[in-house]
Order: sequence, then structure tokens, then C-alpha cells
Amino acid sequence: MKESPLVAIGKATKAHGIRGAIKVFPYGETLKEMEAGDKLYSIEGGAQRPLTLTSLDAQNRVWIAQFEEICSREQAEALAGKELFVERERLQDLPEGEYYYFQLIGLSVETKEGKPLGTLRDVLETGSNDVYVVEGGGREVLVPAIEEVVVKVDLANGIVIVDLPEGLDS
Repeated sequence: MKESPLVAIGKATKAHGIRGAIKVFPYGETLKEMEAGDKLYSIEGGAQRPLTLTSLDAQNRVWIAQFEEICSREQAEALAGKELFVERERLQDLPEGEYYYFQLIGLSVETKEGKPLGTLRDVLETGSNDVYVVEGGGREVLVPAIEEVVVKVDLANGIVIVDLPEGLDS
């Protein structure tokens, strides 16, 4: 399977003000590294739409983004609900043991004893540590993404090995 050249880094949620600014919920930390002039993309009708960032300001858990190509509230409202992407090569290399969310989503998860738990479907940011949402066997398991629990992430083989705390291992 060929990897997409674009990676989702956030989701436009709703218009902000009357001049085309939009609130963006970030996926991870990549959005905060962006600056004026950087290109983001939305996918509209199966085609990539380039968006040139003119400003980006933090507001609680979201960012307020302004794009050169979006000048009115109506245009911003049309972007609401769409994911925003960057080119994969734009991403910075991460330190050993750190991963982008898109690298983790879809990986198989099993216990250190080899018991399959399911598929990693989402990563929740909780403030102190991320939590992996694993679905399988008709249930959902929330796995704290901490060193004591996540034993190994093997991207090459598409698997995450975990040592679940008592109470989560049933």
C-alpha cells in the first residue's frame, strides 16, 4: 500500500469572526510549528486545495487560523468539518520512542503474552499522557500511553505490544 504524501494535522471546526478565520482542533503538536507562508491542504471533491497560512494563534485547546485564500465567514464555514493536511516531508523527525498519531492509527495491539487486543483506532490527549483507544472483540480498551504499559511499538511489523495494568487485562 502506497503511503499518502499528505498527513492530517488537524480539523477545521468552525468559523471565527467575519474575516475568514477558522478554529482548528490540532492532532498532536505539528500545527503549532506552522508559521505564516506555510501551505496546508484541504481535500475537496477528491482534489487537494492548497491553503496559505497568514496567521495562527493559540486559543485554549484550539488554534485560530487565517488563510490567504479564505476571506469571508462564509468561506470559513465551508471549510468547517474538513481535515487539514501537510506534506509528509514537512514533518520533523521525532526522537526515538515518539510517534506521530497517523503512524499509530491502525496498528494491531497485543499483550506481551501475545493475546490480541484489537486495533488502535484513536489517540486521546489527556494532558498528562496520551491514551490509545483499542477496539477489538466487540469492546473498547483505553490504554495509557506510558512507558510502563507500552512495551514496544513496531512500525515495521504494524504492532504495539502492551503490558496492561491490573483491571484492564481481563
